[in-house]
Amino acid sequence: MSISERMVWITMSAPPESQNGAAPLYLHAELLPNIRHVTLHISVPSKPQSTDILPDISLSQSRRAVSVALPEPFADVTDTIKLPARVTEASRRLLTARRQNARSTTTHVAAAAAAAAAAPGPRQEFSFRMQIDENDESLRAAADHLDSFVPWTAADMSPATQLRCRRCENLILGMPWRPAPSTTQWTWKDLPSGNWAEMMDFWHCHKPDSREERAAAHGDGARQLTEDENSMIKGYGASNRVLATPGTVLVDVATFLVSDLDCRGLKKASNENVDDISSKTEEELACENCNASVAVEDPVAKGRRLFKTSLSAGFPSTESNPEVISWESHPVELIVAAQLLELIERESARRFVIHSGRGDGILIWVFNPDMRYSNSCSDHSITSQRAMKVFFQSISNAEEVLHPEPGKASSLSLEELRLPLSDFTSLSDTLEASNAMLPLSARLFQEWRVGILHRFERSK
Repeated sequence: MSISERMVWITMSAPPESQNGAAPLYLHAELLPNIRHVTLHISVPSKPQSTDILPDISLSQSRRAVSVALPEPFADVTDTIKLPARVTEASRRLLTARRQNARSTTTHVAAAAAAAAAAPGPRQEFSFRMQIDENDESLRAAADHLDSFVPWTAADMSPATQLRCRRCENLILGMPWRPAPSTTQWTWKDLPSGNWAEMMDFWHCHKPDSREERAAAHGDGARQLTEDENSMIKGYGASNRVLATPGTVLVDVATFLVSDLDCRGLKKASNENVDDISSKTEEELACENCNASVAVEDPVAKGRRLFKTSLSAGFPSTESNPEVISWESHPVELIVAAQLLELIERESARRFVIHSGRGDGILIWVFNPDMRYSNSCSDHSITSQRAMKVFFQSISNAEEVLHPEPGKASSLSLEELRLPLSDFTSLSDTLEASNAMLPLSARLFQEWRVGILHRFERSK
């Protein structure tokens, strides 16, 4: 058959913590694009008499949503979620035949119980795999935007966009105040990708000949350019590094590079009692109003890098009424997810050590960089959400994992991602919350804990 007809019954010790141990019904669905299946998890209470509770499961007419109702003593409990993709008509028969397909299993029970933090009430969990409809156009539409994972690119900003501290609303980058006509509005430019240096090395080795060089080679009497002159013309010389320019904001995945002259409301942050595991080449800058970490000095680019995670961006509502500003900000996990995705594209790595320079860290394995899921948590949308599925572990010494002592095994596939302390703490909390949101049987994979990081998805 084209459908994996499987129903799993697992006796659990607790419902997801995000339900506070009170919700009798919990639904979670994930799209597995590589095998073109949707996995549906249903968690229900277990009766004190150990009598099976078999929920009534129905697929909508469009095959894009699932509704579940519980029998007595939970006769009034029903819930519905939208599936991440439309499933086949055969899925309806799979759900209808749940009693015949039910079987008891102890898979992951011990691991799930350890992850459940001993919340009250035994649980049963049912799991189904349904094949997605080959004609579902939504999946093809999503594939066209796989690279649109970076919030706030230069194209998103306007000449009148302003930036302020996200915590206290202290203005960091307002409208240019210098009288020069060329700086009455901001110019936003995207920085080249992180592998720009490698591209330049390749270009240097395989650089095309200029017209002057071709003329000299053919004996036309033209002076042959020196190596330095050639580098200047073609843009790969050492003097052609990126520099902050007044009136221009250079945008990369996680920061805005601006000139010192364009910033206001910043002060040098106190770095006392910090055990930095990397060389201190950047001076941290804080908001002078609330002391939140907002930026770092970039001595190479002769400017300041403002953290997107610490800022709100203000956009004039209309050109006719520029004084009315609409402010927006992005969750830390969206920015961190964008950094991980950029590293995956550039370095082809899937495992990362994330730290803040204070010793401890998180070891992350990006298992699925692009997935869709939906669930019935009260603090989540029942509609499909785009995210990345990760496995993670807490580590006490990031330096030892990144640079083990001689003689100890090291992983050549590990990449490093350093975050400001506030972002690292927020990421850790997000991973913990997402792990608690998952069905109990899906929270652990071998020695790894499972989490979800939401991705930014650009509106069409």
